Amino acid sequence: MPIAFEVDHTTQRVMVTATGDILIEHMVALVTELAHRRCLSYSQRFDARGAALIVSADEMRQLVPLVARLRDEHGQARTAFVADADVSFGMARMYATLAADSDTGFMVYRTLEEGDAWLGWEPIRSPQPRMF
Repeated sequence: MPIAFEVDHTTQRVMVTATGDILIEHMVALVTELAHRRCLSYSQRFDARGAALIVSADEMRQLVPLVARLRDEHGQARTAFVADADVSFGMARMYATLAADSDTGFMVYRTLEEGDAWLGWEPIRSPQPRMF
């Protein structure tokens, strides 16, 4: 599957990484699995940089009621969808518009830094090299 994720139950965060072509089936499988694992209500960063969201407008419209139902059952959360490709960014913005009333915490960004800032996540800092 071109979508992998890591759950941190302590901080209630989900870090999703997508590679290659992302189809509607992958998106449905992801939200279903997160609901099954009881972590759909955790804040989520979806890193789609370098991935291609291959989803039609009709498929995106079909995703909205599924996520709405799952959000009703499991709770709202912030999701930062990060995409650098114009088509993926645009499709994610379409979802955000269509789901504005049901997935209120879904936002789309171009960089991880922007998404992490909106999520309220501290930036990951590299350790300072030590001089000997």
